[in-house]
Amino acid sequence: MSNIKDANVTMRRHWKHWDTLFNHEFSKESDRASVILSASMLDQVLETILRSCFCPTTSADDPLLDGANAPLSTFASRIDACYRIGMISAKLCRDLHIIRKVRNEFAHNVTGCTFDSAGVRNRILELTRSSDICQTLPEKRIQFPEGPKGDFQITVSMFLTHLWILAEGITQYSPKTTEFIYSVEFWKHIREKNDEEKVEPGA
Repeated sequence: MSNIKDANVTMRRHWKHWDTLFNHEFSKESDRASVILSASMLDQVLETILRSCFCPTTSADDPLLDGANAPLSTFASRIDACYRIGMISAKLCRDLHIIRKVRNEFAHNVTGCTFDSAGVRNRILELTRSSDICQTLPEKRIQFPEGPKGDFQITVSMFLTHLWILAEGITQYSPKTTEFIYSVEFWKHIREKNDEEKVEPGA
């Protein structure tokens, strides 16, 4: 029972934090800034999940995550990596990619892109139908702006809540000990066994 209680407290703490951020801070932002910042925060938590999971590196920079040419330096690659190592479901993976595509709409269309743009509205409708958060928690939904902007913000708030809870509970992989094939004693033992087998019976 205490575990359920602790999980509930953690959920409430995170959700309150992200709801407050979106309601008070993001309400001041333009549509474009709201989307790009939302995607950036999701990207950050996915990066944190991967760093928390992977074995530590011996260098200050992680060659998998840091730098423009790192294989896991992009939002898309981090979504896929978290899915492929079993950290997120196929459904959440799909929904995060929808958010990434919404981000790309705003990032690449420098003029005229808003939450009322047809392409953006369609993607957000797809997103809200998938999570169903707006219908499940109407008392939460009314705290956000009306229309697709509010639908987007409450969905991102929910995803951030879940992902940061996940990040906090990860146990980091430990580096594997050196394999037996590098052991001088192992190969010495193998040679001795081979020599014994070559000896003729009764010799």
